[in-house]
Amino acid sequence: MNRITNLFFAAAFLALILSSCDKMNDIQKKYADKAEQVYLGRVDSVQCFPGVGRAKMVWYMNADPKIERTIIYWNSRQDSLVVPFNRTALGGQRDSVYLDSLPEGSTLLEFKNVNSKGETSLITIAGATVWGEHFAGSLTARIINAFDYDYTQSRYNLSLLKTFPGDSVVYSQISYTTNSNTVQTLTINRGDSAVALTDFPPGGSFQLRTIFFPPQGIDTVRSDYQTFKAPTVVANRGVKIALAGNINSKYFNYNGDLCEWTTTGNLNVYTVNDDGSLTLKMNYPALVSRTTFREFFFYDGDRFIGIQTNNNVYMYRIVNGVLTIVKTPSGADNMGSGFTFLKYAPARGFFYSIAETTGEMKYWPALPTATWGASNGSVMGTGFTYVPYGLFNYQTLLGVDATGYLWTVPVYATGAIGSKSRMGLGWTRFKKIICVGTTLYGMESNGDLYVFNNFDATGSYWIVN
Repeated sequence: MNRITNLFFAAAFLALILSSCDKMNDIQKKYADKAEQVYLGRVDSVQCFPGVGRAKMVWYMNADPKIERTIIYWNSRQDSLVVPFNRTALGGQRDSVYLDSLPEGSTLLEFKNVNSKGETSLITIAGATVWGEHFAGSLTARIINAFDYDYTQSRYNLSLLKTFPGDSVVYSQISYTTNSNTVQTLTINRGDSAVALTDFPPGGSFQLRTIFFPPQGIDTVRSDYQTFKAPTVVANRGVKIALAGNINSKYFNYNGDLCEWTTTGNLNVYTVNDDGSLTLKMNYPALVSRTTFREFFFYDGDRFIGIQTNNNVYMYRIVNGVLTIVKTPSGADNMGSGFTFLKYAPARGFFYSIAETTGEMKYWPALPTATWGASNGSVMGTGFTYVPYGLFNYQTLLGVDATGYLWTVPVYATGAIGSKSRMGLGWTRFKKIICVGTTLYGMESNGDLYVFNNFDATGSYWIVN
């Protein structure tokens, strides 16, 4: 019985083998009847060199003598370009073409070699990059970091941030219309950081753009023009108010009111009326002794800062008409010592100390708990040697130099300061500059106060003499 079974399985296996061989012969016969597929040499080593609104494509062609042209497809083969191939030497050679109709950004390309016999190569896929407005906007254009309008010389002096390696900047261009009504175009080379716009009209404007040549590119790239406007000249002596000041008093902003610290130690608080006139609101007699305190000013919230003649610094509140120390968390009276500075500029949440001779400005962030914040004592700038000076609307430092020019320096919430700009003329007339919000007072040596309502510290050039 076992012998019969074994013979049966052997016969079945032999039949299966014979059947498989017949099928394999059929497959071989099917493909043997077809001619062998012949492919042309394919495109190899494709490179893209970007340009503005176009790209240059370069590739390598092998030695296949039957290649006649290359077809480039893109946009899902809805667009194409045929590039005839002219063989100039035996062996492989490079070929190239400019593609002028691609969108900005990246595009997928297909390369295929063909000839008149209908023979083709295998497909080669590569990418093309094209530059446009978005790419130009992503480049780091040169930035003007200082504006100095010299009204008497009809000249606008500009300073630009320096270029840095890898920024692709070639040069910048400035265009403006002169006082003589002619268009002037200036080139600022990559290594230059200062330029003077001569014969510049008061209140005139200029345009700046930067020209780049990015690596591996075929075109220069131009940024959009930025328009800048010079300050408008305002001849205004200010309006004299009825209340006279005192050249020996000290003045500061007190939550939108004007506070006067007199030589007798009084604190007089004045309401600033809409027309800039002042009305006495509160008087604290002999509150802050001038023999004890060297400097005193309002700080923030309900806090005041006082620097005593021992050079210690304290924080105070006025409670029921009494000057009250805000002690430190450890219970100490003073929150600092060694404050020998003679000049201060209070802001919100911090104040500056200003060195008398060097004009070095240090940043002092004081917390309501009579403690210091981070970075206290950091140097923010030097050269602020102006007298008189003031902090306008907590945003702009004002200072007058020895020749009477008014200079402005932007102030940021972090305590950092910007570059100075010349914004006025004839300001030696005033011995004090007092700022309350957007109202500015200039005090002459006899104590007369002149008000400038809605003073513009950034867009106007003030001639006050």
